[in-house]
Amino acid sequence: MAIATASGVVDTDALLADEKVVDMQKKHRLLDTDEAQFMTILNKLPSQEATREKVNWLEDQYFPNYSTLANSATSTTGSIDVATDTGAYFRAGDLVRVGLSGELLEVTGVTTDAVGVNRSIGGVIAATAQSASDLIIVGNVSAQGADYGTLKVTTRVLGYNYTQIQRHPFGFTNTETVIETYGIGDPANEVAKKAVEHKRALENSCWVGGRDYDSATSKGWMGGIVAEFISTYVTSAVGTLSLTALDSALEDIFQYGSMNKVIFAAPTPAGALSRLLANNWVMASPDSKVYGAKVNAFVNGAYGASVPVIVKREWGREQAASGQRGGWMVVLDLAYIKKRPLRGTRLLRNRQAPGVDSQVHEYLTEMSLEVAQEKTHGILKGITG
Repeated sequence: MAIATASGVVDTDALLADEKVVDMQKKHRLLDTDEAQFMTILNKLPSQEATREKVNWLEDQYFPNYSTLANSATSTTGSIDVATDTGAYFRAGDLVRVGLSGELLEVTGVTTDAVGVNRSIGGVIAATAQSASDLIIVGNVSAQGADYGTLKVTTRVLGYNYTQIQRHPFGFTNTETVIETYGIGDPANEVAKKAVEHKRALENSCWVGGRDYDSATSKGWMGGIVAEFISTYVTSAVGTLSLTALDSALEDIFQYGSMNKVIFAAPTPAGALSRLLANNWVMASPDSKVYGAKVNAFVNGAYGASVPVIVKREWGREQAASGQRGGWMVVLDLAYIKKRPLRGTRLLRNRQAPGVDSQVHEYLTEMSLEVAQEKTHGILKGITG
C-alpha cells in the first residue's frame, strides 16, 4: 500500500474527518419551552383520587331569585310572561321588583311561565313594563294566620367525567444506550422530553378532550373544559375586542363562584386585552406565579378583582377566527376545578419483553377532571384583534 504524503503547510482539510474533535454544545436546543401552564396549576391545586373509571360530583345552588320579562306588560295587565322555564322560580306571595320601572308586584299564582300579579305595591304606580326588564324576587309576604304556602326547593344536579389513560412510550437498543455521545445521552434526554410531551397531552385533553366511554373496549375519554363543560357564558365570533364585549362577559362570569379566577389567553386576545385595558394592565414581575405557573400580567376586572393573565403561546399557532384557539380568552374559577387521578403520572421503566436487547420506558397517567358549576367559568372566542 502506497504511503500518503502532503506538501506544504498542513491545514484542517488534510486531517481525517474522524480525527477531529467535534465542537459540540452539550445542551440540546429545544424548539419550545414547557407551556403547559394549566397542568402546572392543576398539579398544585387540591386534588382527589378517583376510585373508579367514572367520577361524579353533585352540584346545587340557592333558590333562584331573578328572571326577566319575556314580553312587555301593560300597566293594567294582571299577568306577566317570564323567561322560558323560569316560571318555577315564583310562588304565590312573592314580591317582585321590575327593574326598569321600579314597580313592585305581588305574585298571586303561576301557570308554567305566566305569572299572575297584583300591581303597584307600595309607592310606585303601575306602569308599562318593557320586554327583557329585570325581575328581582325581593322577598315573600304572608297574611296573619295564613298557612305556610307553596313548598319549593332546588334539586341537585349530577356532574360527571371519565378517566382517560394516556401513555407515552419510548425505547432504545442497548447498544445505543452505551455508546459515547455528545451532550446528554439519548435515554436521559428523552426522559426529560417525554415528561413535557406527556404533560402537554394531558393539558390539551383538559381543554378540548371529549367526554365518552365505550363499554365494548373499556376505553374512557376525559371531557375537556371548553369542549364539554362551559356552555352558559360563551361569547362567539367576537372579532375586534371592545370594552363593551369584555365588560359584559366578565360581569357575567364574575357574578358566580369565587374571586379565584384566572384568564388564559392566546397571544392575539392577550395583545387586544393589553391595548384595551392600558390603564388597568399591570405587567407581572418575573417571579409572579399562580400555583407555580408564570403570570404575564394582571388586569383589574369586574367586581374589583385583580385577575392574573397567563398567555398561552402555543394557541397562537392556530387561527384566531372560526372559534379556534388562536382567538380564545378563557376565564376559569380555580375553586371549582379539581384533578381526579385514578393512577397518577409515573415513569415506568423497562417495559420491554424478556430477551429483547433494548430498553423501553413510558410515562403513564390515568386521570379525570372535575369541572363543577360551569357558570363560574366563561370563554370569549374569535377575538381577532
